[in-house]
Amino acid sequence: MKHYSIFLAVIGILITLSSCKKNDYSSYPPTWKGFQFVHDGQVVNTRTGIHAGDKLTVTALQDEKGRLINATTYNWSLKAPVLLDDGVTYRDSVVFARSVPTNYDYYGGVDPSVEFTIPRNALGRATLSFSATFQYSGNGIQVSNGGTYEQSGGVTGNIYSTSSAIFGESKGSVTFTINER
Repeated sequence: MKHYSIFLAVIGILITLSSCKKNDYSSYPPTWKGFQFVHDGQVVNTRTGIHAGDKLTVTALQDEKGRLINATTYNWSLKAPVLLDDGVTYRDSVVFARSVPTNYDYYGGVDPSVEFTIPRNALGRATLSFSATFQYSGNGIQVSNGGTYEQSGGVTGNIYSTSSAIFGESKGSVTFTINER
């Protein structure tokens, strides 16, 4: 009987050990689809649908959410040709910049976005730059890093992600045309 009890105890231990799940503590940044521009509730074409004075919402669309991220800072910057006081010359100027520290889920799990108004004296090719830093809760691993998305309907630009052991980054930009009204 004593051997039978030991046998059952060993079987119980083996079953317990074999049924334990290995926990995955890998952290990684999101992957991205690209940028989407919206004006007056409608997705706009970045070559023909943006005009001086427009109020735009630009969203960095995530393809796959990141994992085990506890804090994020999103940085946005818009550089555009702006008419100088002489009324003739345009000079590239930073017309908008914002840094948004947040929890990873960006206020409820939505994709990060920014809203700004194109200056009335801006015209020509503008560039919106985006960067994000992700503070990890787990061990960082590299995932697919993104690409160029010019072919996708309503999505444009590029965003690339990189990852290290304790944090990740994403950087991207999109060039668009500011047209006259």
